[in-house]
Amino acid sequence: MPAPLGEASPRAPTSPNAAPAPPSAPQRGNSAEEVSASPGPLALPAVPLYAYGARENDQEYVERKVDFNSPLFKPETGFPFGRTLRSSLYFTDNGQIIFPASDNNVLTYPNPSASGFNGHEEVPMIAVFWDNADFSRGVGTTFYQEFSTLNTAKPPFVRDVEAKVRRYLRSSYSAAWTLKITWEKAPVHAARTDTRKVRADGTKALLNCQKTPRPTITYQAVLTTDGFRSYILMLYQDGAMQWDYTRLPSTNVLIGYTSGDGFYHNDDLTKRPPAAKYRPDQFRGYNTDLRGLWIYKLESRVGTNYRLKCLAWTGQQQEPRTWSQGLPTCPCSLQQGQQDPRFKSSRGGKWGARVSMLHSASPNQHGAGVRCLYDSQDQLIEGRQERYWRNSRQASPYRDQELKLYDWCCNRAGSAHLCARYSEKRPKIGCDGYQSPSTDSSEEAENDSDEQIDGEDK
Repeated sequence: MPAPLGEASPRAPTSPNAAPAPPSAPQRGNSAEEVSASPGPLALPAVPLYAYGARENDQEYVERKVDFNSPLFKPETGFPFGRTLRSSLYFTDNGQIIFPASDNNVLTYPNPSASGFNGHEEVPMIAVFWDNADFSRGVGTTFYQEFSTLNTAKPPFVRDVEAKVRRYLRSSYSAAWTLKITWEKAPVHAARTDTRKVRADGTKALLNCQKTPRPTITYQAVLTTDGFRSYILMLYQDGAMQWDYTRLPSTNVLIGYTSGDGFYHNDDLTKRPPAAKYRPDQFRGYNTDLRGLWIYKLESRVGTNYRLKCLAWTGQQQEPRTWSQGLPTCPCSLQQGQQDPRFKSSRGGKWGARVSMLHSASPNQHGAGVRCLYDSQDQLIEGRQERYWRNSRQASPYRDQELKLYDWCCNRAGSAHLCARYSEKRPKIGCDGYQSPSTDSSEEAENDSDEQIDGEDK
């Protein structure tokens, strides 16, 4: 079972020859002064990148311009970050993962601040290796792949991510959603400079340096969540972090995160000289005993995730066609239903002052029933078919299990998609075709009378 939110993450055991173990990830408001990475002796093993590319069914995404953003990702579970459950995210060519306030706030941020994060940023983001890249000249690309594994089998990649979280953070972790991102051979952004040299006679000759390939970097990020906890694994390919920091206009590369609600971390490696911070592949990573592997815990007391509750419930439900045969439609008004012996009134509840509920007086052959909700004018609001009939009901999401499930999926989850998923498992019904028993009896009596008259005439 998942550990409680806010639980400290024990650190992995280290070998006698390893560098001192790093501290656990900082909590809200920490300025992250702790040492996060120790110099990586070459004796320490380097982390290999996860397999990526077309052979792994990854999607390639690149735009040949100075700055670009990926498509939006919208994990059904949401993504806990800091104290907030985020709905969407995207990555940039500049080594960031950004959580926008809305789908209309997808912006680019090419250059990090020299002072790093301070916890007051309005835009939540993770800096995997944030510095100004440039894919516009035909070099480099990015790949990504999503894995939704809440109610499905998990591929070996996801199982390995879980194993790393369990090993290094001592967490009984089971992923519900995972995103793998790879930046392959990302070139540095460099100002176009005069490519001519001065001859002895004062004239200029064109150099061929523009044909010299610029050094690139290759690295990955793996975001993963079970809906309650969330982590990021950052992997820097051994020997492939090759930007020439001596030629950069600024050396402010940033590794860390800021949640937008006061939870942030600046990695200690990026406080070191450029010769160190531009080579994370040569250093022991945060919370691990490998060169080039960093693992951060990203959430801090997010609270109840109703999206996850709804998804877990819908994933366990039978299709309605297997149990809904013979269920009635709802009466169009509360008065009709109160005179219909096929329905019973619920007891009062929190909604009692504004909503009344009728439910089936008896189940169908599969043990299913219906519920019908009415407004203060006694008119039908909506009806639902329900898998499990109960003899006694209460019109309150706090006392009635079926109304609680509706409240999770259609109110608290804040997702129209999840409400639609609820409707797939609990179909809506109206009052079309409803006939009261008295109407049916009158029609039967009238038919019997007509048949008797016809018989006498004969």
